[in-house]
Amino acid sequence: MNVEEKLAEVMHRTAGGIEPPVRALVDEGVVRGRRLRLRHRLRTASAVAAVTAAAVTAGVLTVGAGGTTTQAPAVRLASASEVLDKAAQAAETRPQPIPRVNQWLYEKTLEYGLGAEHGTRHVTDEHWSKFDGTKDAELRNGKLVYFSSRVPVSRYLQKKYRALASLPTDPAALRAKIYKDVDAEKRRDWRYPTRDGEAFGNAAQWIWSTPVGISPRTEASLYRVMAAIPGVTVEKAKDGAGRPALALSHGYGEQFLLDPATYQMVGQRTVDNGHNAPISKSDGVDPRYEKLPVGAVTYSLTRLTTKVVDRPGQR
Repeated sequence: MNVEEKLAEVMHRTAGGIEPPVRALVDEGVVRGRRLRLRHRLRTASAVAAVTAAAVTAGVLTVGAGGTTTQAPAVRLASASEVLDKAAQAAETRPQPIPRVNQWLYEKTLEYGLGAEHGTRHVTDEHWSKFDGTKDAELRNGKLVYFSSRVPVSRYLQKKYRALASLPTDPAALRAKIYKDVDAEKRRDWRYPTRDGEAFGNAAQWIWSTPVGISPRTEASLYRVMAAIPGVTVEKAKDGAGRPALALSHGYGEQFLLDPATYQMVGQRTVDNGHNAPISKSDGVDPRYEKLPVGAVTYSLTRLTTKVVDRPGQR
């Protein structure tokens, strides 16, 4: 059983999301490690570019949250459908970065939580991933450490992101496809207890896992699909860096965080809802979760900066 299958198994035994789809949950309900999760996620983004790559001008292209600091806007809490409609409108106006395969994706992230390798200590990670899928680099003790792959972007990821490129941009057609895909999954593999929740999670995960490579029209349509799903809620929140955010969820602990100024997705987190603690086959509920108050953040991953750069080490 691979790590994704193990994650699905444990998610099925709980009432909802243990933590954002981390892809590295091992048996006994323990996370294998932050580095593996981030590398897998960055290779996922690299696959998008490998499939859709075209020439762009050299240099640094900033996408996602960005690295500049601006005055935090006043957050006005609206309905989930209104927030998602604004997110769709904002997505349509953003340019689509299409990197060259010899460029790198740079991400600076902040992670903490009981499910993290380092626990509740806030840890910042800087990671570079080459868009042809062959190399990764990260900072360790102030020095760049490289990781190489013998095989370029896998056929699986190429197939997956050709599917992304072929997604309908009409919201009604896209909604029908997402629900069709949910219905084709085995119920035990769902991350959410309900069909609507699974559709919400799948749509949101497409956006989260592709900070580079998703077309503006597709991203906008995904937000509009989410807006039409019954049961989606929004609440005021703060991301891992303490910045104001809008937390979208379908009620089972997993939240996707939007910047209230740009409506870009900048974080994922899991909050305790009283019945979504990790469960071990041998030991039952993880005792660290037993005394947590409902609403406590148990896992948080925030994108601080996302850029397309020309070489590892460049920010």
